[in-house]
Amino acid sequence: MRADRNIATALVLVGLLCTTHSIHAEEGGSFSMITSWVHDYETIERPGRAVTVGTLEGIMTILESSHSPFVAGEHSVSKCLVYAKKSEDKHSLEAHCTLTDAANDKFHMGARRHGGDTEAGGGGAGVWKFLGGTGKYAGVSGTCEYSVEYLAENWTVNTARDCKWHRQ
Repeated sequence: MRADRNIATALVLVGLLCTTHSIHAEEGGSFSMITSWVHDYETIERPGRAVTVGTLEGIMTILESSHSPFVAGEHSVSKCLVYAKKSEDKHSLEAHCTLTDAANDKFHMGARRHGGDTEAGGGGAGVWKFLGGTGKYAGVSGTCEYSVEYLAENWTVNTARDCKWHRQ
């Protein structure tokens, strides 16, 4: 009888550990995305430097995902505010974005990059920081490296692969 009780206790503990592991496994993951925007920038130039502010509006598409809340093939409307500074030897850019999916859940992201430019034919590499959101994105944080390319007629394409996220 005692051996049966010990076996039952061991099975319960193993079950609890497996359940806990499954819960934690769903609290993080990875995804890749591509975003196409039209940008509307205004630049003020002074000798040796320039300041640019403006907006980005477009569509973000999830290319690959380990699991929800990011679903491969899902699209979101992306709107960003951008601030960039350029001197003779440095260029820095900061963007604050909100993505809104079909369910009206919002996902907030911030981007930073140093180097590159914002002219057609230019671009550069930077880092996204995930800042949570509403609905299925509540508590989601993480980071992701990205590459951006500026095209003709104010189009911009941003590709981010192997983005890592977790839920707090």
